[in-house]
Amino acid sequence: MPSTDRSALWAELSQTARLYRLEAPSASSSSSSNSAARESIEALRVEGWVQREAVSQLFELRIVCLSLRADLSLSSLIDQPLTLVTVLADGSLARRTGLIRAVESLGSDGGLARYRLTLVPWLWLATQQGRSQVFQQRSAADIIERLLAPYADAGSWAFSSEVNSFLADAPVRTYCTQYRESDFDFLSRLLAEEGLAWRIEEDAKAPMGHKLVIFSSNDTQPADAGSPVRFHRKSSQERSDAVQALVRRMRQSVAQVHLSAWNVDGKRQLTGSAPARFPVGGKNAPRLEYDDVLGLNDRSRGWDTNRTLERYAALMMEAAECRADVMLGHSTVRTLRAGTRIEIDDAPALGLQAKPALLLDTIEHVGINNLPKDTAASIAAQLGELTEHLVFDQPCAAVTAESDVFGLVPAATSTGTSSDSDIHPQPHNLATAQTQGYANSFSGVHAPRPWRPVLAAADGARLHAKPTASGVHSAIVVGPSGETSPNGADELYCNDRGDVRVRFHWQNDASGSNNSGDNAQDNRSTRWIRVAQRQAGPGMGWQWLPRIGQEVLVKFVDLDVDQPVIVGALYNGRGDGGIAPTPGGTSRDNENSEDVFAQASDAAPSAQANLAAGHAPPWHGASADDKGHRNAAALSGFKTKEFGGEGFSQLVFDDSNQQLRVQLHASTAHSQLNLGHLIHQADNFRGSFRGQGLELRTDGYAALRGGKGVLLSTYHGAGGQKLEPVGDFAAGMALLKQVQQLGQALSDAARTHETVQLAGHIGANKADESQLDKERAPYAAMERTTSGMVAADALDTAYADAADKAIATGEGKVPHTSDAVIALAARGGLAMVAGQQLQMVAGETATLASGGDINLALTDVLRVHSGQAIGLLAGAQKADADAGLSVIAGNDALDFQAQHDELRIQAKEALKIASTDQTVEFAAKKKIRIATAQGASITLQDGDITFECPGKITYHAVQRKLAGPTSSPYGLPLFPQSICIECMLKAAQSGAPFSALQ
Repeated sequence: MPSTDRSALWAELSQTARLYRLEAPSASSSSSSNSAARESIEALRVEGWVQREAVSQLFELRIVCLSLRADLSLSSLIDQPLTLVTVLADGSLARRTGLIRAVESLGSDGGLARYRLTLVPWLWLATQQGRSQVFQQRSAADIIERLLAPYADAGSWAFSSEVNSFLADAPVRTYCTQYRESDFDFLSRLLAEEGLAWRIEEDAKAPMGHKLVIFSSNDTQPADAGSPVRFHRKSSQERSDAVQALVRRMRQSVAQVHLSAWNVDGKRQLTGSAPARFPVGGKNAPRLEYDDVLGLNDRSRGWDTNRTLERYAALMMEAAECRADVMLGHSTVRTLRAGTRIEIDDAPALGLQAKPALLLDTIEHVGINNLPKDTAASIAAQLGELTEHLVFDQPCAAVTAESDVFGLVPAATSTGTSSDSDIHPQPHNLATAQTQGYANSFSGVHAPRPWRPVLAAADGARLHAKPTASGVHSAIVVGPSGETSPNGADELYCNDRGDVRVRFHWQNDASGSNNSGDNAQDNRSTRWIRVAQRQAGPGMGWQWLPRIGQEVLVKFVDLDVDQPVIVGALYNGRGDGGIAPTPGGTSRDNENSEDVFAQASDAAPSAQANLAAGHAPPWHGASADDKGHRNAAALSGFKTKEFGGEGFSQLVFDDSNQQLRVQLHASTAHSQLNLGHLIHQADNFRGSFRGQGLELRTDGYAALRGGKGVLLSTYHGAGGQKLEPVGDFAAGMALLKQVQQLGQALSDAARTHETVQLAGHIGANKADESQLDKERAPYAAMERTTSGMVAADALDTAYADAADKAIATGEGKVPHTSDAVIALAARGGLAMVAGQQLQMVAGETATLASGGDINLALTDVLRVHSGQAIGLLAGAQKADADAGLSVIAGNDALDFQAQHDELRIQAKEALKIASTDQTVEFAAKKKIRIATAQGASITLQDGDITFECPGKITYHAVQRKLAGPTSSPYGLPLFPQSICIECMLKAAQSGAPFSALQ
């Protein structure tokens, strides 16, 4: 194009008399430091533009420009603020400012180039920043401020004057998660949940020339500069802008919103309802209700009263009502902005009681600059039709879109999803703009109906959508300050419900670069999270609480990211040798992994140097040989650890081939219960063989108690294959029967031989009575109680059978002792050995019975004391070949005394009293008489000796000598009149067989 033609064309494109022009930021603005951007903007002329904007949505403004330069620096324009200036009917100006998001070169011809600029609000930057973070114990306003703080250099925002009072009744959010969302999506969700809307307002003092205004009431929003607006026909001769078409769209809405939630702390259900304040349909319209359960255990929103739920129900009701009655229209009013109010004069009634007063919701603008027709035609011939380029980049919800969810128009998010994917402006707007320079279509809600935002879930299940946390997540359990390592014995951090706090791997910690402002502390942990158990009931169930630093598996109730629950735990370490490196970080050359494993023994483990490798399993299988701890991954079970120490408790199942084993072990006093194939075990090392069977051992004190009895027996079924009832005592009962028979025989013999009978047979205190059974002597009572049979189907019935001492057998009966006795039955023998003392005490009778012999062997003294009689009977059934009863003192004296009665020594055959080395003395206080059955006797009495015989008296002596009378008194023993307790104690201490008497 010749230079003269270029100059003429540029003169025709002059912005002096044009409807639209571009305005770069002032040179003093901090954002105008890029001189190349200013130069490029000054070289552009507006040809046409389109814009879509809506309350609580990002606007998109696309401007098609012309320039005589085809070499503009496009990159210099990106992220620069730009203002589209519109000349109004009265000559005043209206400005639309945005951030240049994209610049396109649409082609050039003959020195004339066409460009397209896409402008967005500064809040669009929030769509480019995605993160995951947590806010705890924060109000909605506080979260909003913290979320927007990183954008302070680029954007400006403000709360409308009524917002503070509006949020006064909103509860503090105990837990609020931004999960894999852009800051914009999270902000939109947060505002929608709290019933807050936002709009864009021009602000020359803002960094980008406009600011974000967050509001809750229609009444406080500014009125349009041209309001009230006339309703008038379309005409190019009109001097003022007007609304040319107006449609009222009404739809069926819900009549009531009902919400319910569960208050975990108060253990009660919360409910809240909100009825419709405006008509929901015709007289025959059904009354529809919207019911929603807001998380059965969701503590994140701070719901604690019915009033709180009523507030949110009212917000949902208002969201439905404001969209149930909408005004749609076309106009040429160039000042319309989403979020402002207008009134329309001279409008058709449309069933309204007054002139329409609207809060503008969505607007689509189309503007075409008033270029000379010849110039426009020439440009179209060179570069193509303008309308081909007046299209939108991102699809938006058109103002006529129909609803699918809850009577609401779904709102677009930063991803650009929408129910209407049309990127072209409405044909009506385009046609009007071509003739009049500007046109728009709009939708508005009636001003008395508060505008509330909605982010409907894709499936319609929720009014306010949230990001879904599908699958499972892992997290680390943390302490009070978010620490991931325990401090000494403080390994567990939980509340009174057993909930713990965790930090997800996607959370930013205190040092993370993505934390918003001072939100780092919130991000160090989550809220209290419940821990799933295998069983949970009132005061019963499983109990497992993960400790600080452990990795856990987390799922989310209803896929709600604000409702996590711990469902398991994960190991994140390696179970290997883990040879400890030297301080310099290099491994020792003289050791390898196999050497470390081989150092294990029965008493000490090895290969435990993997402390820095995370949390390894307690038992990790390597191989069945010594190089692998003899452990082929055969150990399973459960192991706990002492707080702040090395102690532990464990339940181990060893599934080694033909070496099955179970161990219950507490490291305190090395207390263990071992079952099966018994071996030594040192942590992961399977040691040497120790035996087979059962071992119950401890280095401390042990006690075995049974309130209804204890049975210890070495008898079992044939071949060990028969499973007897637990209380089976058949072998012991047979032995007790033999004891009873033996006791009867010996007791009868004692009666025959006029000695003391067995109290165990006849009864200790009363005949045929015992403390165990009022109707049976001790032997019979013991045999009866061990023969008990009780019902197997009901515990109460079994207790009754035991109390009745039932012994009848039959279907549904099992053996069980009737009294709380300890029954021991040893098939091979019973050894009782005590290194110091062995004491056997019975409250009634104690019987030692044997089918053979009973031997009492002592190194020192045998003491037999009786409060009543002592009966010794030998040879009752068959006399021994040597002696019936042998009482021998191998050393020292043998002393027989009857201190309070007679001492009788009787024999059927000969009675021999002899002293091999000394004398035999007979002494009595009154009389000594020696007599035979035939009548001969010698009597010593009162100093006289009397010889009596029915026959003759014969004297034999070598010498006969009779001396004169003499007297020789004899000292008789002194028998006690009472018991000397002190003497008995001294005798017991000295080991003397007898004590002094009084």
